[in-house]
Amino acid sequence: MSNRISQKMQEGVAAGVFPGGVLLIYSQGEVRFHQAFGSASLIPNQVPMTCDTLFDLASLTKPLATAAAILILIQNDLLALTDPLSKFFPEFTFGAKREITLYHLLNHSAGLPDWRPYYQEIAEQEEKDPGFLGSSAAKRKICQRVKEEPLIAYPGAKSLYSDLGFILLGEVVEAVATEPLHRFCYRNIFSKHDCKETFFIRLGRRPQAYRGRLFAATEECPWRGKVIRGWVHDDNAYAMGGVAGHAGLFSTAWEVYRLVRLWIDSIEGTGPLNSTLATLFTTCQKGNDIPVGSSWGLGWDTPSHPRSSSGRFFSPMSFGHLGFTGTSIWVDRKRDLIVILLTNRVHPSRDNSEIRLFRPELHDLIFEEVVGV
Repeated sequence: MSNRISQKMQEGVAAGVFPGGVLLIYSQGEVRFHQAFGSASLIPNQVPMTCDTLFDLASLTKPLATAAAILILIQNDLLALTDPLSKFFPEFTFGAKREITLYHLLNHSAGLPDWRPYYQEIAEQEEKDPGFLGSSAAKRKICQRVKEEPLIAYPGAKSLYSDLGFILLGEVVEAVATEPLHRFCYRNIFSKHDCKETFFIRLGRRPQAYRGRLFAATEECPWRGKVIRGWVHDDNAYAMGGVAGHAGLFSTAWEVYRLVRLWIDSIEGTGPLNSTLATLFTTCQKGNDIPVGSSWGLGWDTPSHPRSSSGRFFSPMSFGHLGFTGTSIWVDRKRDLIVILLTNRVHPSRDNSEIRLFRPELHDLIFEEVVGV
């Protein structure tokens, strides 16, 4: 594999794009590149990055856990994409909200806001009622706030990326499966595909087996008063107890690759997911009831040329997703290419957006060196 790819990653570290990262590239039937660069943490101590470092995947939780869980429930005839949210939550029986379906949530076209700082209310109550933060009561409170949130667009009218929609999808999984999201995903996805290092971490319940493992550090969090390592970075997911439909999943680059292969194999008819559904979820949705210009599939994104994070060369048969902590997946089915980039770009501060320029440049270089465009 070309030294130019390693050099690009080293340049990213040297330029402060991220303290460190792990890059995995699969092409033409084999993993052709899997290397670690830089540091897993800078403060309080500098620790070298390794290939088996555990990363907070942030919004990669959406496709790898929540969307996969919804798909499994659909193929088991327990859900339908056309199910209205009012079937599960009475708050959605009135006005425009009664038009929202699971399809809208998966497609980020429900009209919900992108994000709200619900954790602030939970943190304030924690001061009065120690132990409230991360409790089931805190989770219920945040979910109730999401259900009460006014829409900012009519369902199906606009493409609006929304954490709130995936918080609700996580609640749907739990309601229909009658078990917590983390347990459903472990039983039906992770454990079945030998992903022993892919998990949610509940507050106060970090698995004993991982207490000595290397986690990539994220932010020096002002309201938690420490550098976050081994606990979810996302503020709302943390306030909810570490498990949520929009964020909370941890894994290694290798196991992210295994989970992506699950989707590809399913599309090709050899995996555990329904082939038709897996293809639908990873395909840009088009039609009269889809917002103009949307690049979203269902739980997965597709290249939004000309300024896609995937760069210039990923084909229309591609799908992927980004995570706020500096994580990303891009898959080109036409070229048989998978690129998984896991970094800790929010360490020690989230005020570093250099990866927005770096990521497409890296993907373009990978195409030049691996595919030969």
